[in-house]
Amino acid sequence: MKLLARSHFFLIVAVFILAVLTAGVFWEAPFHPDAQGVARLFSQAWEYVVLPVRFVLAQLAAKRIEATTTATIVVLACYLGLLVVLDVVFTKVAKRLGG
Repeated sequence: MKLLARSHFFLIVAVFILAVLTAGVFWEAPFHPDAQGVARLFSQAWEYVVLPVRFVLAQLAAKRIEATTTATIVVLACYLGLLVVLDVVFTKVAKRLGG
């Protein structure tokens, strides 16, 4: 468990998510139906990365709150912040268990 805490897995996931989101904003090629190769792999990663964001935005829409760009950015910031906090907590717990 200590080795997993040293690897900072959740920070790596947060950086990966941020990289996919940043690339997805500027690269429109993988989002057509006939994408193949790297574009298809990126498109699939995009679908999994934005799934929690879509869920939160759907919950906001159910409460009749419009999903503006500002709301989306706040949701993304909370999503990435949660992963950072999770990494800090996981590291502290692993240090206490490890000695």
